[in-house]
Amino acid sequence: MNAALQRLRAEIRFDRAAFEARLSELQAIKLDAATDAAHCAQAAVALHHAYSAIESIMQRTARAIDGDLPSGAEWHQSLLHAMGLDIEGIRPAVLSRESVAALRELLAFRHFFRHAYAVEFDPERLASLRGGLLDAAPRLAHELTALDTFLGEVAAAPIGDRE
Repeated sequence: MNAALQRLRAEIRFDRAAFEARLSELQAIKLDAATDAAHCAQAAVALHHAYSAIESIMQRTARAIDGDLPSGAEWHQSLLHAMGLDIEGIRPAVLSRESVAALRELLAFRHFFRHAYAVEFDPERLASLRGGLLDAAPRLAHELTALDTFLGEVAAAPIGDRE
């Protein structure tokens, strides 16, 4: 179990680094009413990948700690909701209500992104999404650090104390 938890921590750190790289990319993109299609597309891809990195952390956590992933047509929403729950005896909430709300907007955008083959991106909407994500980023960083701390404590606990 210790090796599995340490691997989980390493995988989450990898996903977190990918998320932080997308944040840096988003900070560097100028978004206003005059932003061209190429820069809008770059921002859209970065927003998509930023959410995907966070969702990967949620999936890994759900599989390893919660025991499985939600299923059904709305599993992405269910997963996000589950990460906001404190599951007594299993794990604390991974995300705050504020983070869940901010990520819910990005999840909706990601769904739009994946199905918007013939749509031009609105630079003002992208700027709003980016702003919401950048505002949420410090809180998300704190919550992901708390998750890593929790996993480290569980991994270090004597085997009889883990259940």
